[in-house]
Amino acid sequence: MFFVQVRERDLPMVMHTLSSEFTLFRVVNGETVAAHSLGVANGFVKPKLVPRPIIHPLSSPSNMFCVTSLDPDTLPSVATLLMDVMFYSRGSKEVGASGEDSSHIRFFSFSLIEGYISLVMDEQTAQRFPNNVLFTSASGELWKMVRIGGQPLGFDECGIVAQISEPLATADIPAYYISTFKFDHALVPEENIQSVIRALRTESTAQ
Repeated sequence: MFFVQVRERDLPMVMHTLSSEFTLFRVVNGETVAAHSLGVANGFVKPKLVPRPIIHPLSSPSNMFCVTSLDPDTLPSVATLLMDVMFYSRGSKEVGASGEDSSHIRFFSFSLIEGYISLVMDEQTAQRFPNNVLFTSASGELWKMVRIGGQPLGFDECGIVAQISEPLATADIPAYYISTFKFDHALVPEENIQSVIRALRTESTAQ
């Protein structure tokens, strides 16, 4: 499931634009039904898709990441570990002191939405969890990260996600996207990282 947060004043235009590409649904009396009538006034023109220049710096940390989940019923058994990872584990500023690669970053994302938990963490953090707690694929797929930005990106700038997602979609490369206050992050399958870097560098230099 994919969530996009938009400003309330932009919602009519967002709904109108997405309705031409997707089947939209709404919840009515607890039931999910197709939103055939969006209650949006006529007159909106579908935006023309144009190439978007990559204007923010890109970097790719050296370490690998896991995209996973866990059963909410197991939370009590790992609560202490989660608190340690989120609040007490050393951050990237201390990495150099331990002799690790300076491009190795600490990253942990915890999302709880409607009872479903999503986790993104570096490979080393995943190894701290007990066996059979995390839901991972049979192949144990790992992801590489492309980090976008070097200063707070803010919320008024449009098109940051498109700068990354459009060239990756063109290259048929899947991505798991996470936005934070300072950076945006695109996680891609480990075997695709070189193709991703080439695609994004080509997109950047072509503008």
